[in-house]
Amino acid sequence: MQADWVKTLPAHPRRRDTLIAGFWLVVGAAAWAAGFTGIWRQLAVIEAPRWWFLVTLAAVVALLLVRSRMPLLALALGACVALVDTLLGASLAVVFAFTDLIYAAVKYGSAGAVRILLRVAGVAAVALAAAVVLVAPGHPTVAVALVQWGLIVAVSGLWGWNVRAERASTSAELARRHASDTRELRTRIAHDLHDLVANQIAVAGLHVEAAKLQAAKLGRPEAGSAGGGLPVHDDRSAPGPRPELAALAQSLERAKSGTDRAHHELRGLISVLTLVDEADSGAPANAGEELAALANLLPAGRELRWVGSAEGTIGLALAGEQAARVRILLRALQELTANAAKHGSGDVEMRAELLGGDSETAAGRPLQITVSNPRRPGEHAAPSGTGLGIEGTRVLLESVGGRLRSSADGDSWSAELELPILGARGRRATATEGKR
Repeated sequence: MQADWVKTLPAHPRRRDTLIAGFWLVVGAAAWAAGFTGIWRQLAVIEAPRWWFLVTLAAVVALLLVRSRMPLLALALGACVALVDTLLGASLAVVFAFTDLIYAAVKYGSAGAVRILLRVAGVAAVALAAAVVLVAPGHPTVAVALVQWGLIVAVSGLWGWNVRAERASTSAELARRHASDTRELRTRIAHDLHDLVANQIAVAGLHVEAAKLQAAKLGRPEAGSAGGGLPVHDDRSAPGPRPELAALAQSLERAKSGTDRAHHELRGLISVLTLVDEADSGAPANAGEELAALANLLPAGRELRWVGSAEGTIGLALAGEQAARVRILLRALQELTANAAKHGSGDVEMRAELLGGDSETAAGRPLQITVSNPRRPGEHAAPSGTGLGIEGTRVLLESVGGRLRSSADGDSWSAELELPILGARGRRATATEGKR
C-alpha cells in the first residue's frame, strides 16, 4: 500500500511538492538549530538577529509548494528571498532550498521558460565575472563567496537540464517504440485480413461465378436432356427462361456483386492499414475510377447523383495529394455511400466544395464533402447499426487532420466530412519536417 502511494506521486504534483517542501522545512529547521547560519558573513550588509533566517526559510519553503506547477514564478520569487538571505549573511537551508527551485524550474518549465532562464543565466554569468574581477583585489573573501554562489547555481541548473534532457530522450524513445509497435500491429492485421478474409471472399466469388454458369446452362432448352447433373423439369412449351431460374440468376448476380464489393472494400482497408503512416509511399490511387465505382455500392434502382461539379471538385483536390490521404478520403466516401445505401432510400446526393477563397488551386484549402440521402418512409429517427463504421471513418480522417459529422432525422440521413488539402506545398513541408 505504501509502495503504491509512492508510485502515484508523479501523477500528483501538489502532493509531491508538499512532501518536498516539508522535507526542506525539517532539514532547514535542523540546520538553523545547529547554527548553520551566516555562512557567508563577508557578503552580509544587514546586521539582524538569527530568527530572521527562520523568516527567509519559511518564505522559500512556501515557494516550494508550487515548484513544479509554477516553476518560473517560484524561482523568480525564490531569487528575491535568496538575495535577502545572502544580504543577511546566508543560511545553509535557504541555499539548498533555492537550488531545488532552480532544478525544478529547468526540469518542469516550458521550452519558452527555459530559453528565458538561459538568457538570464548568461547575463548573470557575465555580471558575476565582472564583479569577481572588480572585487577580488580588495576583498578576496567576497570574491570567493561570489564564485561559490555561482558554482552552486550552475550545478543546480545543469542537474535540472540533465534530468530534462533525459526525460525528453525517454519520451522520444517511447514514442518511437509506440509508433513501431502500432505499425507492426497494423501490418499484422492487414496480413491477416489478406490471408484469412480476402482470399476467402475471392474464393466465394469464384464459387458464385461458377454457380451462375451452371444456372445459365440449366436455363438452356437442351439442358433438360443433358446427361448427369441435377434433374431439371423442363417445360418445353414455356416461352423464354423459366421464372425460378431467372430469379436464381438474379440472386447469384447480386451475390457476386456483393462479394466483389466486399473484396474491393477489404483491399481498400488493407491499403489504409499499411499506408496510413507512410505519406509518400505506395502506388497512387486512381481517384477517378474509385469515385465512379461508388455508384456500384448502391442497390439496383438507386443512383449516385453528383450535385453540380462535385466529382470534378474532388478530382481537382486529390490530383496532387499524398497517396495515403487520397486512400483515406476514398475509404471515407465508400463508408458514407454504403451507409446511405443501408439506412436510406432513393438516390444519394454528393456535394463537394473547396473552402477558403477563390483560388483555382486546391492546396491549402479544406475540401468539404456532403453525402445525403432520404430515409425509408416510416423509419425511426435513430438509424440501425452499431455505428462502428462511422466511428472508424471518423478516426481515420482525424489521423490526417480531417473531421466527420453525421446526423439523421425522420426524413433524411446526411454526413459531412472536411479534409485539409496539402498538395505539393504540404508534401514539401512534410519532407522538410522529416529531414529535421
